[in-house]
Amino acid sequence: MSRSAPRRLLVGALLLLATTVITAVPVGAHTGFESSEPTDGANADAPVDSITLTFSGPAEPAGEGFVVLDPLLGERTPDSIEQVSEGVYVLGLDPPLEGGTVGVRWSVRAPDAHPIDGAFRFSTPVADVNGGASQTADEGRDLDAFLATDTTAPAGQTAGDIGRFLAMGGTMVALGFLVFSLTVMRGSRSELRMLLFWMRRAGVVVAVGTVLDALGQVAFQEGGFDALVRPSAYTTVLSGTVGVSLLVRFVGACIVATRADLVMVHAKHARDPLRPVSAAIPIGAGSTRVADNPHDQWRPYDLAWELDRRGAVAVAGFVLVVLSHVIDGHTASEGSRWLMGVASSVHVFAAAIWAGGVAALALVIRRRSNRDEPTHALVMVTRYSIVATIGLAAVAVAGVYLAFVILDAPSELWSTDWGRVFLAKFVVVAVAAALGAHNHHVIVPALERSEEDPEVVSRLRSTLRNEVVTLTVVTVLTAILVRSASTL
Repeated sequence: MSRSAPRRLLVGALLLLATTVITAVPVGAHTGFESSEPTDGANADAPVDSITLTFSGPAEPAGEGFVVLDPLLGERTPDSIEQVSEGVYVLGLDPPLEGGTVGVRWSVRAPDAHPIDGAFRFSTPVADVNGGASQTADEGRDLDAFLATDTTAPAGQTAGDIGRFLAMGGTMVALGFLVFSLTVMRGSRSELRMLLFWMRRAGVVVAVGTVLDALGQVAFQEGGFDALVRPSAYTTVLSGTVGVSLLVRFVGACIVATRADLVMVHAKHARDPLRPVSAAIPIGAGSTRVADNPHDQWRPYDLAWELDRRGAVAVAGFVLVVLSHVIDGHTASEGSRWLMGVASSVHVFAAAIWAGGVAALALVIRRRSNRDEPTHALVMVTRYSIVATIGLAAVAVAGVYLAFVILDAPSELWSTDWGRVFLAKFVVVAVAAALGAHNHHVIVPALERSEEDPEVVSRLRSTLRNEVVTLTVVTVLTAILVRSASTL
């Protein structure tokens, strides 16, 4: 692979993300609008006294619910709303609809409490008045404006989306830095404190994102930001699964932000969790495995993190954060809740230790290089490659299982929005894996020849930066997929 290849892969990944975000419409795994009666664009031959809406999965009215624009009476809510079966609603209207084109706007939430909305129109008989004149131009513009609201995010939806992205990104950094610190990192006291600093700050980001997500949920489901001052709105919206998920995430994030701590020990005396893995499984970069490296490879001042009682409290916070992303995701409505819960947990955890680990590795090597200190890049990359290989394998297995359960047929990979986002993520993961392969086959052999060669270290830093950006894209797409039904 040429030196310009990583840059081309990175540009391709960014273009793929941009295309996905720009062209995406509401993303849902199974809950989405399926059909209506009358259908969109239909011409009814008699006044319409009921409208049936069918969704492809469980759905509950949220936000403004169902609203009808009557050509004669103006905007009105249905006189009755009956759920005749799962995902099927019949709207009763008295008096019936007649007199021209009718607009219908709907807003519902999936079982995981994430919102979806849309609109459609159909025509009703027009009384033979003034020669059978149809709706005026002004009335047509009013209808277009009424229907156009489905192209803009309802109140609170954007805030909720941003909150979920922040929470997922913070989870990746916090958890990835924790695993990196416990398994890979051997360095000075200041380096370990630096990783702990960013671990805690990532916990703050998760907490802030969770609060923003909660406020967005309340604003959306209660019809506007004015609901934020009503305590009853929080009780209504956050009393179900989404409330439990947000509470668990917030508590876990607060623990990480305030209690995350580990004990420092000299590297020579620290338990090395990678040594038995390297001895049992021939994975990792470099011709010398971690299992073969002597204890005296470490510098006299090198320290390592280990868990103690204080660390156990912090780990509990990390566990809560990971589980929270599962409670309100696909496990709320798809497949076996236990199996999906395990798969989603593994998926989030593995993605975090891969993406966050790359960021931590890049940060440490950058810091050492900028300070003109020995980078020990070969040792660091060799150790991290074991963690990255395991993480990549777990991401692949869990991701394939989730797609198998969520998608009803292979064609949904390209015919549904969720499937297209999944494919986009698959391609970006492949790009990240290719960057890792470039490190393994090109950079590592160069490091083995001369570990502290400035040009080689510079190339490593450049590749790691590209990998961090690419895995940031993966994180964004993971947030989209885990939240299941939402809009961009």
